[in-house]
Amino acid sequence: MPEPLFDVLPVPALMRGDDGRLRGNPRFLARYGSADAMPADLAEAPPGAVREVSTGAGDPRDLLIRVGGPPWVATVEDVTDQRRTARSLDLATEKLEEAYRTAKLGYWEYGIGSGELMLTDAALAILGHGRDRFARGFDALLGVVHPDDRPRFGNMLESVVDNPKRVYVEYRVHDGDGRVRYVSCSCAPRLDADGRLTHVFGVMMDSTERAEAAAQLEAAKQRLEEAYRTGHLGYWEYGIHSGSLVWNREAFGIYGRDPERFEPTFDSLLEILHADDRLSFGNMLESVIGNSKRVYVEYRVIDPAGEVRYVSSSCAPRFDLDGRLTHLFGVMLDTTERARAADALRAAKDRVEQAYRDLRDAQDSLVQTEKMASLGQLVAGVAHEVNGPVGVALTTASHLLSRAEDVKRQFAANALTRSALAGFLEVAQEAGQLLVGNTERIASLVHMFKQVAADQTGDERRTFYLREYTEDVLLSLHTQIGSSGHRVELTCPEALQLESFPGAFARVVTHLVRNALMHAFRPEQSGRIVIDIRADGDDWIEAVHRDDGQGIFEADLPRIFDPFFTTARHAGCVGLGLHIAYNLATQTLGGQLSAANGPDGGAVFILRVPRQAPDLA
Repeated sequence: MPEPLFDVLPVPALMRGDDGRLRGNPRFLARYGSADAMPADLAEAPPGAVREVSTGAGDPRDLLIRVGGPPWVATVEDVTDQRRTARSLDLATEKLEEAYRTAKLGYWEYGIGSGELMLTDAALAILGHGRDRFARGFDALLGVVHPDDRPRFGNMLESVVDNPKRVYVEYRVHDGDGRVRYVSCSCAPRLDADGRLTHVFGVMMDSTERAEAAAQLEAAKQRLEEAYRTGHLGYWEYGIHSGSLVWNREAFGIYGRDPERFEPTFDSLLEILHADDRLSFGNMLESVIGNSKRVYVEYRVIDPAGEVRYVSSSCAPRFDLDGRLTHLFGVMLDTTERARAADALRAAKDRVEQAYRDLRDAQDSLVQTEKMASLGQLVAGVAHEVNGPVGVALTTASHLLSRAEDVKRQFAANALTRSALAGFLEVAQEAGQLLVGNTERIASLVHMFKQVAADQTGDERRTFYLREYTEDVLLSLHTQIGSSGHRVELTCPEALQLESFPGAFARVVTHLVRNALMHAFRPEQSGRIVIDIRADGDDWIEAVHRDDGQGIFEADLPRIFDPFFTTARHAGCVGLGLHIAYNLATQTLGGQLSAANGPDGGAVFILRVPRQAPDLA
């Protein structure tokens, strides 16, 4: 190429001189300076060669050199900006790919004209399929979409094609294992330089966990609502700033209001509250607002029919993200039936307590009557015992008086002989002995009567000898025992003592003996009752009362101590004897009384009492 033509080339260029060195045209020199910075072997490049070189002088530049045909002339194109732009684009692409991977985002691109579908590895992972699954392109993608969501997915694409703009859609897919996955997808159009749609580009994210959590939350909400309905629970929410009050349907039912006619506001709620409970309801709200904690309150409301309803409510605060109180939330329950039942229970309790007091009074009266009856039996027995020695004493005294009159008459008539006087003195001596013996017997019986009577009618605690005292009790029952034809035997150590209530002990023994005399034996039988009293360790006394009678029916044993239970009501028995004995043994004496049938027949009653009875309250 002639040099004048080379010098006027409109682009930077290089030419190899005859000496083999490269020189640049004015355009080259003005832009890059000397051609000496070019690689030495560049001049050897054959025609048609394309070389990329970088200049290091000043601002480094990337040059694209194309060698033409003879003569050797090469054009120089500065591709620095293009390379920098490409490197920036590659870097941005790498960062974007890293962002996709970090955020677990996949993307896909669908060619409108070619029908080609491109899916990234992340997109394949989101869909749960391998790349081979989508060899058929878009139809294959539709094939993995849940049948119910395919119309929505297709409408998304149509919307982008018909009205090019970004569209968001959520749909479900079936992965390779047949499980359902939820996918959130954002789809946008891509246009060419002429504004024509060429591709559809989409970004997708696996939202399965979020969708399942949302489904669980919705299911929990539904279960909660169902629980409210099932449990007849109402709830309300009051906006602190808006003043709005929201009720669920159950709340309307609790208050007896029609949702179509009653508007729940704070003022309307106050109007239907019982006048005496408005203050406590207001205090509840103030307490929640002031202390920000859950509060429980019970109050009454008046329903449209004028009936009083009882409501139990639990109220709690609700806060925004900054911790500021925004709402009050309350749960309520209709407790009308429970409140009325509580009122009825209190009334019934009052009646029961009154009945219990009446029963205690009746029991005290019954115990007093029982004491008097025991005393009457004791008086009858003692009277019977006293009648014998009193009769002997009277007969002896009458006989002695008659003999004394005879001696007096003989003495007055001077007819008294020595033998008559000796006979009178002998009779007088015998009569005196009889009078003294029977008088002592009477004194002993009266003393016993006074002691046993005092014990049976009082509650004095003292120490007494069991054998001596039990013998006195049996002596008081001598008439009843003798007339029954049965006998009672006592076994007890002489020195065995008991610090307790002798009256209660006497009445227990009396009731056990009378019960045996009345019920234990057949009419033709002459029975035997044995009372065996002995020490049971250092702290207890055991008295075993057994008979050789017909025993107790097994079906009657569990009820033997029940009040008014008797098997001889036809004979005038009331059924209180054993019940009274049981109460005295367990309450007054602080012991135990049990009944059973003996191994050889007959009934066995075992009384166990502590050596030192507890103090009566």
